[in-house]
Amino acid sequence: MLRWVLVISLLALAAPAAADDDGAYGRLVGDLTLEAALGGGAAFEGEAIRGAGTLELRARYVDMAGLLIGGELRYDGRSRVVIAADLRPLFLGRFLMNLSLGDRFWDLLLDSIGIDLGVALVPLDEDIGAALAIGFGLDVPLVFFGEGYEGISLRLAGRHVAALPTDRLGPDDGINDWLAMAAIVVRGSVSTGLPSWERPRYELP
Repeated sequence: MLRWVLVISLLALAAPAAADDDGAYGRLVGDLTLEAALGGGAAFEGEAIRGAGTLELRARYVDMAGLLIGGELRYDGRSRVVIAADLRPLFLGRFLMNLSLGDRFWDLLLDSIGIDLGVALVPLDEDIGAALAIGFGLDVPLVFFGEGYEGISLRLAGRHVAALPTDRLGPDDGINDWLAMAAIVVRGSVSTGLPSWERPRYELP
């Protein structure tokens, strides 16, 4: 997959003026996406429903794959830190097959559908353990900062955290809960220079 990402990035570098026409919206020029999200939601554990606050930081290469580091403030005392892979594969297939809808809102909405897979460290006290964390969601664009994909979005997502009481590295009493959340996301991009990097060329003496 990395080879395809580099090929796409090199093609975009050769013709950056076409980025908005092919559905990339500048993501192949500013190849590293950075996001910060602040929100909250409802936590479900059995029949109990409690409020929760969320803070997330994300970084994705070509807006498709990267890392999530987030925190959940739980008012039941089971606050946690989540570290996960952030995977959003639809952009690559849509771009390669030239399936742009021609509308930035709908293209970016579809491309934002993805999953998170990682671990949750919970609770944040002497009984801390690691539990499996699986999330899914999408970002609804609200405001764009320019002609590209940078802007403000509303993220609607869910996350499941689970560990059995018998898990060696899990919390002492286990965990099994869901979080339904909404968050305001501020998104930007930077260029790493990776698409234009090449090995030093051999020069004759």
